[in-house]
Amino acid sequence: MTKKGLDIEKIREIIRLNESGNMGQRRIARELNVPRLTVAQYLNDLPASGITYEQIKNMTDSQILALFKKQKTRINLPNLKQKMSFSDLENIEVSTPYPILSRVEFVERIRQRQEKIRDFIEISDYGLSVWTKTSDGKTLSRGCQSCKAGRWQCLFVGKKCNVDCIYCPQGTKQEKIAAIERPGLINDSYKIEDIKSIFNRPDAIWTGSNIQGIGYSGGEPFLYLDKVIDLAKFVSKYHDHIYQWIYTNGLPVSEDKLKAIYDSGVKEVRFHLGATNFNKEVLKKIELAKKIMDYVNVETPSNPELKEFLIDKKGLHLLEDIGVYQINLGELSGISMDEMERFPLGFIRALEYFKKYELYLYDSMIGRSLNKRNLSQIYISPTISREITYDIMEYAVDNKIDILINDCSQDAKHIQRFQKNLFEHHIDALITNWLQNDEYVQALQENINEQKLNMMAEHIQPQKEDRIKMLIEKISCKNEKGYCFKLGDLKKSFNDLV
Repeated sequence: MTKKGLDIEKIREIIRLNESGNMGQRRIARELNVPRLTVAQYLNDLPASGITYEQIKNMTDSQILALFKKQKTRINLPNLKQKMSFSDLENIEVSTPYPILSRVEFVERIRQRQEKIRDFIEISDYGLSVWTKTSDGKTLSRGCQSCKAGRWQCLFVGKKCNVDCIYCPQGTKQEKIAAIERPGLINDSYKIEDIKSIFNRPDAIWTGSNIQGIGYSGGEPFLYLDKVIDLAKFVSKYHDHIYQWIYTNGLPVSEDKLKAIYDSGVKEVRFHLGATNFNKEVLKKIELAKKIMDYVNVETPSNPELKEFLIDKKGLHLLEDIGVYQINLGELSGISMDEMERFPLGFIRALEYFKKYELYLYDSMIGRSLNKRNLSQIYISPTISREITYDIMEYAVDNKIDILINDCSQDAKHIQRFQKNLFEHHIDALITNWLQNDEYVQALQENINEQKLNMMAEHIQPQKEDRIKMLIEKISCKNEKGYCFKLGDLKKSFNDLV
């Protein structure tokens, strides 16, 4: 498909309406009476060009036309319309030049890294949460604290995104464009008014008083600010104890938008710097955010490009000078095996990116949800990601960087999921047994605690038998490609295990 037949004024209007953050691509197409996929192509090509909206406004018509002619983005519709069956995914082979490790094997390596800087880091939550100490005694963001307590809600405001990260576990940009948009829904399930109703119901598990923090995620949340502001104002008015933050890749951020979300009650913004390849314009927007928001943080996956920016190019010192409070270094990971059918192209692309490195399998044993669904999952991660986290943490310690560096690892995410499930079971015991006496409810909760603590002990303590290592030996083989296994074999063997 080629981009032709649009006059320059419509091209400018596509970019302007997208920048406003109030319209999705479907609505822009309807407003301008142009095909949605044409709109999508122009908006795909803009971030790929590295040109910002502010720069576009000052360009001549001929410069803009030349800019888009230069870009080569194409939307491959047949790939999107051709559904991948589960059997197709089952037969995908994951290969790597290196032996595949279990969680137990790899985490032992990380424990050795932690020991090298033991006096300069905080370790909590059974050893699963780790962050650096700072000279002025910074504490973890209230948002991170609420996650680790299992008392947070992540509100997914929409799928669409204006960039296309190779490691994104939520699908390729093409998948997101092709996905059916549900404008009025949060987390693809709830109407905004339904969420407000749940927060105001005292008998709901996630009534407002039980929530400590809310993060607005996506996609790119700044493309859905109408939803964010609507919810944030409601939370601030009726549940002002709840701490609110928002994620962004930075490109759609502006002074007006930052002021709007701050006035609605969102006090922290987290920039995904890697999404724009550490774009200078985004760095300027971090400086802008410092003048408006209470907390400005960076949350981005640990990969070789991040290490180059933060250490080799002295980006860590630059962020310290700007006044960034905290950096969350996310461990690269594919989505859980149970979710891979939702975004097959993104899942496969992420695996292609991972498999040039040493891989390990992370078993996250959570147990059952209140509706009896098994929440235990297994994830594929490249070991280099968390190794780079500790390269950066060591550099921050050696150079006395006054930014809190948080190891946002598979371990950290495991404790978040674990604590959230535990909290839900506790509250459910209170709600469903409200007619019983306090001693009965307390005994019930103690029994829940005992079961969960036994699971956690099994997760963190040395194991007589490394079950995931045994699983790897069962499903993997060595051939001319290196060490490999099929996704279907991994899924089936893990399901048999749990």
